[in-house]
Amino acid sequence: MAPNYLPEDIVFCRRSKKIKINDVVVMDVKSHGRILKRICSITDEGVYVKGDNKSYPSPIYEALHQKISIIGIVVFKLPSIFTFS
Repeated sequence: MAPNYLPEDIVFCRRSKKIKINDVVVMDVKSHGRILKRICSITDEGVYVKGDNKSYPSPIYEALHQKISIIGIVVFKLPSIFTFS
């Protein structure tokens, strides 16, 4: 999701059934674990997602994901500059 979200950023999310296009969500995907993606399309069957890095193609973008795989909508980001080691 670079350039908007970096690997060491901490995100806070909340559960919601009111998902809309352009929401950034945390999803649980079997092949990749928990991922951060942006909703680009919503159907009755599920959602399609995209990343913010246009130069990075991913098979995740072509798959229809079930809404139940969404853990939550990102509501706040703590930039990696503030993370403690």
